[in-house]
Formats: sequence, C-alpha cells, structure tokens
Amino acid sequence: MTVPAAPSLAPSVETGTAPTTWQVRAREFLSEYGFLVFFAIWVAILAATTPLFLTGDNIVLVLRQASIFGIPAIGATFVLIAGELDISFGALLGLSGVAGAATMVAGFPPILGIAAALGVGLLVGVANGLLVTVTKIPSVVATLGMLTILQGVGLVVTHGSSIFGPQIQPLIYLAQGYVGPVPIPVLLSAIAYLVAWFVLTRTPFGMHVYLIGDNAEAAYRTGINVDRLRLVVFALAGALTAVGSLILVGRVGQSDAVLGTDALFPVLTAVILGGTGLQGGRGRIQNTLLASVFLASIVNGLILLGVDPSAQSVVEGGILILAVSLDRLRR
Repeated sequence: MTVPAAPSLAPSVETGTAPTTWQVRAREFLSEYGFLVFFAIWVAILAATTPLFLTGDNIVLVLRQASIFGIPAIGATFVLIAGELDISFGALLGLSGVAGAATMVAGFPPILGIAAALGVGLLVGVANGLLVTVTKIPSVVATLGMLTILQGVGLVVTHGSSIFGPQIQPLIYLAQGYVGPVPIPVLLSAIAYLVAWFVLTRTPFGMHVYLIGDNAEAAYRTGINVDRLRLVVFALAGALTAVGSLILVGRVGQSDAVLGTDALFPVLTAVILGGTGLQGGRGRIQNTLLASVFLASIVNGLILLGVDPSAQSVVEGGILILAVSLDRLRR
C-alpha cells in the first residue's frame, strides 16, 4: 500500500503566492531605509520649488533645529532598544530648562546653572528607571505619570511665567554660537552621536542593551543585571534630555515649564522612523540622526513653501503613521 505524500505547507511558486527574491529585497530595503527614499524625494521637491532650501544658511538652520531634539532622541533610542518607552522627556525638557535658567537668573555662575539642569535630568531619569525596575510599572504608564508630575512642578515653580534675563547669555551662545564655521549645537550633536554609536556597536554595554530589549529573560540567564542596565539607560536618557533643554532655552532666549511640550512628536518619530523597533532589541543610532534631520527639513520646507502652520500637524501626523507602518513592515 502506497502512503500518500503529505501536502506541502510552502506556498507554490507556480500560483504566484511566493514572493520573488527581488520583492523580498525591495521590502527589506523599504522597511529599513524607506524614510531615506522619502527624504531624497522631499529634498528634490524643495530644491525644485524654492531656491532658498539648499542655501548654506538654510542648511545650517535645519541642522541647528535637528540638534535640539536630536540629542534627546539619542536617549530615547537607547530606551527603546532596551525594550522600554519614555514619554516624559517633553515635560523634562521644560523643567530642566527652568532649573538651569532660574539658577543663572538668581545670580549663580553659569556652570551651576548647567549643573542644575543636568542634575534635574539625571534625577528624573533615575526616578523613571526605579519606577520601572522596582515597582514593575510598565514604562509607558510610569513615564506618562512622570510627565504629568513634571509639568505640574514646572508650573508651580514658575507660577506659569517665563524666565529670562541677561544672565542666560551663555546659553544663548551655546545655542547660537560657532566653533569655526560649525554651529555649537551641531558640533555637540555630532559628538554625542559618535559616542552613542561607539557605545552601542563597540562595547559590552551596548551589546547588553540590545540583548535585554530582544530577550530580557535570556539576558538575565546569562548573568546580566537587567534592572541595573535599565536604570542606567533611563538615567542616560534624562541627562541627554537636559542637554537638549539647555540648547532649546538658548535658542528661544527664555525658559518656561511648557517649553518642551512639542518635543514628543519629533523625538519619538525620529527614533521610530530611523528603524528602532517598538518591541526593542533593534535600532541604529545613525538612522536616528538622519531621521532627525529629515523631520527638521520637513518643518523648514513647509515654512518655505508658505504652508499654513495649522496644516503642518496633518503632515506630522502622517509621518508618524508612516514611521509606525515601517516598523510593522520590519517585523
């Protein structure tokens, strides 16, 4: 008696259900670098429609804007690679900036103002890490609560008013000054991304960050202190957010509690659009940098084209959906 062969579970090439090699490669390229294609198209459109976009002054302006939120995006990338999510950095940008500016306006040396801002950022980052690792609260819930707390603290401290004065001139220089032909914020951003790239790709710490995001249980079984690593990652994110707050305060020339309210979109979108997985364990810091520049060019280009500011939110929302869609495609 002949035993009939088991039916094949693989899709049949003859029926056209199996993707060809070029289709697979195209999908992989689009999922990983699709935003670069849109970036190139966007640059081409702006170059053809407005002569101001590719001028040296405008390119510097785009890079300056990208550096403000690009530096906090480094910390957000580390957190997301580790399998967590921090959404408190918008409020932290405001509170750190308030701490730094208020310290300077009170008459203390600028170095103490910078230290105050960094201290607040580091403290909040550690608090976020402890909430996640000790109480086991999901990071999105913990940082959402922290966001509300920080906004309230900032409003209480400032009484809803802005902090400004000639004492914050060092921050203005930090945000608007140059080292040779290179703007200081762009230089700081480049250094920060180089260090972050080295840490993620060339050190055991970076390897462990990827591992706990990919499989925390496996990381624990190999002897990695998962909770301590998560705590360090959140602390790093808080400190980098504080650096961004100092540049932001110098950029606008004043500080208030809601200064970083609009940061949630550009930071998270840059991280996700750059290929960092929402499920953790995957991401390239250089792609976060490119995505930050892309997003800054979007806002800059819409202004040059004379688009109504109210309509810009429609474009931003579409880009966020695109970023999440690319992440789903990668998975």
